[in-house]
Amino acid sequence: KEAENPYNSLPKLNLFTYQMSEIVKEELEKGIEIQGETEEYAFDLNEFFATNENKKFIHEAEVKKFLHALCTQEKYPFSTPELRQELCHTMWYLDRIASAEALAKLLKDDEVFGEYEVVLAVGNGRQDDDEQVTKNYDRVKKAIAENEKTITLTVGQLTVGVTISEWSGVLMLCNMKSPSAYMQAAFRAQN
Repeated sequence: KEAENPYNSLPKLNLFTYQMSEIVKEELEKGIEIQGETEEYAFDLNEFFATNENKKFIHEAEVKKFLHALCTQEKYPFSTPELRQELCHTMWYLDRIASAEALAKLLKDDEVFGEYEVVLAVGNGRQDDDEQVTKNYDRVKKAIAENEKTITLTVGQLTVGVTISEWSGVLMLCNMKSPSAYMQAAFRAQN
């Protein structure tokens, strides 16, 4: 007899990846020069969402293409009104505060994402600042209560030991070194 699955009662969790090759096609074709040799371009999420000294994305045109792809390309999470309805409240995880701030500006100006209330839940970027986590938690819950659609941008806060049951999706927009940190953040959508 098969053992009963203890996770059966939990909501279904789907993990998806997005293909960036069309968005960074020009970079792929150019490659990258290392010590005078042209090597294959290696995509890096942290580099993709890096900002300059003016707090704008270095690759702003490509980030805009990515946002457009999220809303228009088949099988991307926000590509249809039905999917957008399923993803009314989401958390997007970046690796630096400047990137979250730059993304907040682009989202507010975007044709589709401009309909979402964007909440910057970054604080000082530390996960263990309990006072800041509480403030961010309260701000997110208030935004959700007052808005039909929200996007929470975080740099690690609200990713461990916090449940915001309205979140139905998490977008990982940074490289993660720790598998457990990745899974902790991903499971925010299952709670």
